[in-house]
Amino acid sequence: MQPAAHALNRAVSQLPRHGSGIASSESSQPEGAQDSASTANGHPVTERSMDYLFDAMRSLYAAKFSSQWGDYDDGTWLAELSHLTTRHLELGVRRLRQAVRDAAKSSDTAWPPQPVAFAAMCEPRPEDMGLPTLDAAWREACAHCHAPNDCRWSHEAVRLAGQTVGWREIHSTTAQSVRARLEKRFEREYGALVNRVMAGQPLAAQGLLETDTQRNRAELAERASREAAQHRAEAAGLPDRMNADQGLAMLRAATANGRA
Repeated sequence: MQPAAHALNRAVSQLPRHGSGIASSESSQPEGAQDSASTANGHPVTERSMDYLFDAMRSLYAAKFSSQWGDYDDGTWLAELSHLTTRHLELGVRRLRQAVRDAAKSSDTAWPPQPVAFAAMCEPRPEDMGLPTLDAAWREACAHCHAPNDCRWSHEAVRLAGQTVGWREIHSTTAQSVRARLEKRFEREYGALVNRVMAGQPLAAQGLLETDTQRNRAELAERASREAAQHRAEAAGLPDRMNADQGLAMLRAATANGRA
């Protein structure tokens, strides 16, 4: 089974089952019609799939759905979901059902999604492949940037993204504006790695990691300035990081030595 199909099937299996009839409805096609349509991800969606999807939507949202979309799709939903399969639709419906349950528990009202929002809910997510979320990955990278080789990473993609951004930069940068740029870059790198995992592509063999030739002059100058400052601090015997009291003490000592 291809990794993308594995992600989809794993995502579906992790959610509570409650037959929507979407995937099973297409399996009743004649055998010859399934030769090219059947895949590990299910069958391509059809008008018949939309009929079953509308049934599922009405069972979840009742008049809140039918008053807006009617009893049958006019082509709007099929056009938005045509790139998906029945297996994707099954995943989306299960997630909607879970959202309705969660809303009921918290005494909230669940509203039916728009077609484009439902399409997004039908796609496997990074966590379906054992990848941490972006926020969790960034926290993990920050927590272990001082000794990345000693860490048992939750996923290789987290380590590679941190390595690309630069462990030294993550560890030593304290300026909020610079740190925000590092986090943004980590988001970009990690997103690219996640896409590779979801597509079943190797992480390291494709030359994903960015080199200095791909950095702009401002980034190179900024890194060189930080490294030069760090080297001067190390040569002067200053610690890697100081709190306010330590910094004030070092300043007073330097001033006293200058007067002497």
